[in-house]
Amino acid sequence: MQLKTNIVGLFFIFVFIGCGIFDTTEANNNVTKLYVTLQQQDKVAIYDTPDLTLLKTIDINFTGSNIKDTPHFIVIDEENGYWFVTTVESDYVAQYSLKTDELLDTVYVGDYPALMAVNPDNKRLYVSRMMMEAETYKINEIDYGGTELVNLAPFDLASPIPHGIAIDQAKEHIFTISNTADWIYRITLNSGDIFDVTMDASNSITSTNEIKLLQPIQCISLNDSLLAISCSVPQYAVNGQVQIWNGNNLTIQSKYEFGSDSKPWHLIKSPLREEMFIVLGGSDGAGGVACLTYTANEIKLKWQYMSGDFTGLHGITIDAAGEYLYVSGRDTHYLYQFDAEHGSLIASIPLDAENQIVSPGGISMMQNLCTDCE
Repeated sequence: MQLKTNIVGLFFIFVFIGCGIFDTTEANNNVTKLYVTLQQQDKVAIYDTPDLTLLKTIDINFTGSNIKDTPHFIVIDEENGYWFVTTVESDYVAQYSLKTDELLDTVYVGDYPALMAVNPDNKRLYVSRMMMEAETYKINEIDYGGTELVNLAPFDLASPIPHGIAIDQAKEHIFTISNTADWIYRITLNSGDIFDVTMDASNSITSTNEIKLLQPIQCISLNDSLLAISCSVPQYAVNGQVQIWNGNNLTIQSKYEFGSDSKPWHLIKSPLREEMFIVLGGSDGAGGVACLTYTANEIKLKWQYMSGDFTGLHGITIDAAGEYLYVSGRDTHYLYQFDAEHGSLIASIPLDAENQIVSPGGISMMQNLCTDCE
């Protein structure tokens, strides 16, 4: 009788395993995904972190195989389970499932969609657009609360090429900066009211004049009142810099200057401390990554890692533990991993075979472990 019972028990165990009732692969699906846009290949590469194992690549093809899409920037909404990408040449914003990386919908916005800010509370996406020849310049608001992406009424601006964009922590305002007019805007979301000022009163005196001196790239929210802005400064008359602004009254509080050929690009704040990390896109020893500590009135350099091997560094992201930084090299076609505390370079991996041109752009990563991602 005992032998018969054991045989029956083994039979049911085999049935359960064969049917997947006992999930033996769950550990393999525990990942924290890192997304990297491969602009020249019209792909997005997805890596597991921190070991940087390539999980998959996603083809970006919204307009046909003979038209470039050029995926540029990615934001993630973990609360609702989505990631979004802009395509600067085909002019789309696309929505994907965070678990499966399945394409869910696309929406056409036109005129070079660039960076994005996301509000997961009301499922709204705000998109800057690098319009160059237009009567008015726009920030798109996209509703993703339903079954498809819906373009809402845009916000009209006076300055060309609005590029950097951020949402404040109260989710009441968005901020955007003109890359060519050196002008900053605060848009109140519930009313649409717009407040704007120059970033450089000695040179940029009208919102429509393309002075192209500071040429800000990205802005991020540091806390409930402060913004950080990276200024690429392609002209040698001014040093590349990171500025801190009071978002409540749009006044500059402090700045930190790098070298004149440093080309500060994307930046991100620490999830743990009053620190931010900035990519320096320069070359010939002026390229690298830096960590800045900040208060409302002062910015200090904590560390920087510079190398003649770096050229055209572009995107940057950080994990939730504040342990690792990940940086894309637009000219080197590499993905880099840094120790966020000390600034040491941990890993450098090619994003394709050696000598293949991929030109990675924006990167973003999950802040939580996905336990059933595909």
